[in-house]
Amino acid sequence: MAAMVLKEKPFREIEALITRDEGKRGISDRLNSYEDYYQGLKSLYNGKKVVLLTGFTIPQCQIGESDGPLGTIILAKALEDLGKEVLIVTDRYSEILLKGLKRIKDVHGDVYTVPLNVNQKELQKILEDFKPSHLVAIERPGRGANGRYHSMRGEDITDYVGDLDPLMDMAKKQKITTLAVGDGGNEMGMGKVREAGIPYVANGEKIFATSSADYLIIAGVSNWGAYGIVAGLSILSALDLLQGEKEEVRLLRALSDLGGVDGCSKVRAMTVDGISLGINLNILMALKNIIRKNLSIPG
Repeated sequence: MAAMVLKEKPFREIEALITRDEGKRGISDRLNSYEDYYQGLKSLYNGKKVVLLTGFTIPQCQIGESDGPLGTIILAKALEDLGKEVLIVTDRYSEILLKGLKRIKDVHGDVYTVPLNVNQKELQKILEDFKPSHLVAIERPGRGANGRYHSMRGEDITDYVGDLDPLMDMAKKQKITTLAVGDGGNEMGMGKVREAGIPYVANGEKIFATSSADYLIIAGVSNWGAYGIVAGLSILSALDLLQGEKEEVRLLRALSDLGGVDGCSKVRAMTVDGISLGINLNILMALKNIIRKNLSIPG
C-alpha cells in the first residue's frame, strides 16, 4: 500500500495544482476527482489516435478566447512526441488561433474547422475517417438543458458555436474513450457533475452542460488542466513534455497577436480567464518542478 501511495504521489500533486480555484469559479476545488484525472491520464497514455476539441467564442470580439487553444496545442505536441496521431477540431472563430499556434509548435496534425451549421452526419464522418481511440474536449462549449450554448454570464452564444456537442455521445456509443477539461460548468463533458455543480455556479441551472465525459478534469483554468495532463504524461513516459516559462510567455504573446482575448476581460492581454501572467507562470513552473523531481532532471 505504501508503495502505491508513493507511486501516485506526483500525480496527486499535479491534480492538486491544476484544480486551484484562483479565479473563484466555485467548482474546481469542490468537485474535482483525482480518480478521473489519474485513470483518464493512464487511458490517454495508452491511446493511439486522439481528437482534440476546443475553442470558446467571445461574441463581442468575434474570436475565441485564450483559454483552451493554448492548452490544446501543448497537449497535441506532447501526444505527437509520444508517437500518437492528433486531429484538432474547432469552429471558425478559433481557427486562426489554433492554426497559428500549430505552426509555432510544429504540430503535424490537422486543424479541422467545422461550419457553424455543422450537422451530425459531418460529425460522424470525422470519427469514421480518423478512427480515434480517444476524444478530448478542452474548454469547448457544452449545451445546456435547454439545448442552447451559454457564456459564464448566462449569455446565449449558440449562434457563434459550431455544434460539436453531439460528438461526445457519438464517441461513447462507438467505445471511443472521452475526456473533458472545463473550469466553469458550461463546457462539454461537464454534465458528469451537473446536479452536484449547479448550486455552486451562477446561472447554473441554465448554463451547466449536459454532455458527460468518461473522465472529467475540473481545473481552475482549462489550460492548466491540459498542462496537468502533459505533466502526467511526462512522468509516465519519463520525458519532459511540458513547455518552460519562456515558451509560455512566447506562446501567450503570439496568441494575443493572433487576436485571442481573455475570456473574462474580453481584451487581448497576457492573462487567461482574468488570471495574471504571474499566477499562470507559477502554476506552470510548479508543474515543471514536479516533473523534474520525478525524472531527476536538473533545474
